[in-house]
Order: sequence, then C-alpha cells, then structure tokens
Amino acid sequence: MANRQSGSVPGQQEATTARFVVALGGVPGSGKSYLSERIVDAVNAICGTDVAMAVSMDGFHLTKQQLLAMDNPKLAMLRRGAPWTFDACAFVDLVKQLREHPDSTVLAPSFDHAVGDPKQNDIAIEPRHRIVVIEGLYAHVNEMPWLQAHQYFDESWWVCAADEQVCYERLISRHVAAGLAADRTQAVQRISANDAYQRRPSKIIYN
Repeated sequence: MANRQSGSVPGQQEATTARFVVALGGVPGSGKSYLSERIVDAVNAICGTDVAMAVSMDGFHLTKQQLLAMDNPKLAMLRRGAPWTFDACAFVDLVKQLREHPDSTVLAPSFDHAVGDPKQNDIAIEPRHRIVVIEGLYAHVNEMPWLQAHQYFDESWWVCAADEQVCYERLISRHVAAGLAADRTQAVQRISANDAYQRRPSKIIYN
C-alpha cells in the first residue's frame, strides 16, 4: 500500500490520486482494531506523512433509541451487534463516497462507549488520507445491502486468529466488562445469538 501511494510500484509513473480502500474483517476478538491501527502506523511511517487512516464500523450501530422503536425492542436490544442492528445503507454510502470523492473530506461516525451510542460525523477522512482501512465484524457480509460495498473495496482482508479459543474468551470478558452481559453464561448466550456470517476474502492475515 505504501509503495502504491508513493508511486514506487513498477510501471506506475507517479503517486495515485485515488483513495485505496481496504476492508478488514475477522471473528470477534481477533484483533481487527489493533491490527488496523498498526497497519496505518506502518504505512504512515514509511510514507513520512499521515496518508493512511483506520475507520471502525462501530459507528454504524443503530442507536438505542432506534432499537427501542422496533417492533420487538427487547429482542433488538438483546441482539444488538447482529447485522440487522447496524445501518448498513449508511456504511455502503460512506465507502462509496470515499471512492467517488477522493478530493473531498468525508465524515464518518464514531462510537461513544460512555453513552453506548454512535456519534455522527465525528471522524473526518480528509483528502490527504489516500489509504483507508475499514475494520469491522461485517466488512465482508455477502448479502444486501452490505454486498454493495464490495465493489468499492480495493482489497479485502480477513484476520484469522491463531487461537480462536483465545478470541472467544477475550470476547466473553469484553461483554461482561462493558455491561452487555451480567456474567459468563449471559455472555456466551449473547455471542451465540450474534454469530457473524461472513464470506472470507482473498487475503488472510494470521494474528
């Protein structure tokens, strides 16, 4: 990615002006957020400037107010984190904007863990950010409307944890610590209910 941005790819005469968008997915607890930040740090270090940026899909959670307005609010809150509790259309629109408007600032939502809801337009992806790594559990979902985003990805990567049991235990601890589950039993039930269904992309990273 850094070579492409700098124009050092064989046959490429100069640095590209288009944004390069990477979708990075993986099972819960596999280290997607950590790895995306390390990739961005490495690219920026090589390029000598902040050309890369990581964006999490967490900001596309539906708000608690939206979930409580659903036909079955109890189920919606219980299943928060499942694909249908995300604003998939807004996610697709963000990826489309990144590719179609490379010289414009694109605003993305973040997630405020203190209040447990997304914060709209909190992240500014500026024209200088030519490489954007989008990480999240549903980056590779193979159904509509998520599927529409795939056409805008330059590359799709899957983080494959060396020890999936470690990921599982990490996720249980995370749910209990965040108050999403009262104890281990509830955490296991929540994880089972919200299992991700993914398509595996072309590049697999072992973490």
